[in-house]
Amino acid sequence: MNVRELRRDAGFTLVELMVVIIILGLLAGFGAVAFMKNLEDSKEDVAKTKCNELEDAILTFVMRNQGDQSADEILDVMVEQKRLNPDKLKDPWGERYIVTLDDEGNHKVHSSGKDKQDGTDDDIWASGKGAGGGSNSGF
Repeated sequence: MNVRELRRDAGFTLVELMVVIIILGLLAGFGAVAFMKNLEDSKEDVAKTKCNELEDAILTFVMRNQGDQSADEILDVMVEQKRLNPDKLKDPWGERYIVTLDDEGNHKVHSSGKDKQDGTDDDIWASGKGAGGGSNSGF
């Protein structure tokens, strides 16, 4: 074997390395997109679960205390009486959960969702999209 043949077999060309780097970059990009979608879906699941938990906590509080607090103040009263941890009042996007009263006078809890605006299509309710109604608490 002469020197030329050794040099040709010694490693990868720049083109081969660039092709591998491009392929790895594409794979990483697709993986990042899938990860971000799953992250957003999990935030929605957490918000829905917390809405359910808060509705249950409010129902228990009202039943035990014959609470006559409005939707605006019930969570604050529960925090003041140390029946609710203030950390539980924030949704995954850092906004406070919103309490409303439905037509039967039941407290309904929802998150304003990813866009942080109440009354839009991405609002997340404990009992499905668009549930509730009545007066907004406007935290």
